[in-house]
Amino acid sequence: MFGKVFVFDLGRVIFDYDLNKLYEAFSKYSVKPFLFKDVESFIYANKELIFQYEKGQISSIDFYKKIVNVLSLENLSFEEFSAIWNDIFTPMQSTIDLINSLSKKCELAILSNTNQLHFDYLYKKYSDFFSNFKKLHLSYLMNARKPEKEIYEQVIKIHNIQPENMFFTDDIYENICSARLAGIKAFQFKNCSKLEQDLKTFGLELE
Repeated sequence: MFGKVFVFDLGRVIFDYDLNKLYEAFSKYSVKPFLFKDVESFIYANKELIFQYEKGQISSIDFYKKIVNVLSLENLSFEEFSAIWNDIFTPMQSTIDLINSLSKKCELAILSNTNQLHFDYLYKKYSDFFSNFKKLHLSYLMNARKPEKEIYEQVIKIHNIQPENMFFTDDIYENICSARLAGIKAFQFKNCSKLEQDLKTFGLELE
């Protein structure tokens, strides 16, 4: 669709994820008697650390060291940590099939709050799929994350189009609201059927 850009979030739009696998694995590796809920509570209480990593303010190695220190994962190598950290994703096949179809006639992009370990893992495993996208707007490379207005402003500037010509879908309503404030036509993702309807509302004819 000439002159328009279609931008997709990654997590729980294209790839689902299960943080329970992360909590369970870390609780087993800790030398302290951490329970599943203890790890979950730590991750929640240290959201700012996650946000720093997602904004590229700390390296993967430094992030690993901080997590290892707090959770006492003393015998966990960086490679083992990375494997656990990344083993949470499941492709959402209906969305992937739709995007594969859209790529034949639309300019597609990703806008994701993500980190280097997660994205490197996904890109390596699903490289053919990511070739559908003209631009990959990743928070850890942009030094900003949704719902900060700066990240939407960067995306609009990179594509050099009027924001009303940009379609955006994300599962988090707060991110949709901030995108709309930037003038972007944003729709909250619920499921693939709703996504198809939102695309039609934007003016895209689906086959």
